[in-house]
Amino acid sequence: MKKYFLLLFLSILAFSGCKRNSLIIPVSGIDLEISIIRFEQELFEMNLDNVPESAKELYSRYPHFFSLFSYIINIGNPDDPAFKEFLLAFLTNRMNNEIYLKSQEVFSNIGFLEKKLTRAFQHYKYYFPEKNVPGIYTFISGFNSSIIIDTNLLGIGIDRYLGTDYEYYPRLGLPMYIRNNMYPEKIPSDCMHSWGSTEFQFGEARNNVLNNIIYQGKLSYFVKSMMPDESDHIIMGFSSEQYEWCIENEKQMWSYLVENKLLFDTDHLAIRKLIGEGPFTNYFPRESPGRAAVWLGFQIVSKYMKNSPDTSLPELMNDSDYQKILMISNYDPS
Repeated sequence: MKKYFLLLFLSILAFSGCKRNSLIIPVSGIDLEISIIRFEQELFEMNLDNVPESAKELYSRYPHFFSLFSYIINIGNPDDPAFKEFLLAFLTNRMNNEIYLKSQEVFSNIGFLEKKLTRAFQHYKYYFPEKNVPGIYTFISGFNSSIIIDTNLLGIGIDRYLGTDYEYYPRLGLPMYIRNNMYPEKIPSDCMHSWGSTEFQFGEARNNVLNNIIYQGKLSYFVKSMMPDESDHIIMGFSSEQYEWCIENEKQMWSYLVENKLLFDTDHLAIRKLIGEGPFTNYFPRESPGRAAVWLGFQIVSKYMKNSPDTSLPELMNDSDYQKILMISNYDPS
């Protein structure tokens, strides 16, 4: 009898723990291991005395990514006659070589990235078993791109993640609110957010403030589902202090949007002010982080999923009835 009671007690604990941590799922049995291709190493270590042949060899190994990369750094198609001169100029540029050396120092070992992305894409395959996992590359492009997405491909511009205090960033005029998220540990959540935004797009809903903040909230919920152990403030791109500010001012932010009739505003500038990057969120106090309205969307979606236990993540991500999501969430921070 005691043994039966103990088993029942443990079962109840396990069930309640599962409910409290509904995003924590067993993925260790999913056969997947991410191995990142260090494209920047192969590119910068190529034989500069014979660029045409070296480039041809690299192109033969990675035709899709090489073509995409060439477009990003604006040197044309690998088949163009002037391509080799443009590529040589890129590889011998002093700043690009300094960036490359710094990137190899910061990312001398990318095991932590491979481990985190393996875990994230195991979750992706758990929820979306029919979808493909992309090949993943690192590259440097002279600060042109952070994350690039194409068919079955994800590229990480590691020169955009060299640390918030990297000397070139202020020289480029990058504001502090942008530089605050340019550090290595931000890469995994940025990868999953970018991947989610291409796989699950806004849809045909009316382009207003409410629909945009809930759509962005869905993307944040998607990232959290792929990386349940990641801190919410990292997923949102906030400091821990900014995240606490949002918690403390949730009621005031929502009340402002409602009372000023902003939720159904279709003005593109109003939408951008509320969900776009910035030193703070327009309409809110200067202590707020940029994109604070997206945090509200994250809360709405989280409450919707809590109130809809039979709704799967794929159903959520493919649902563009944003007003329904708000209604079922019963969101009311007052």
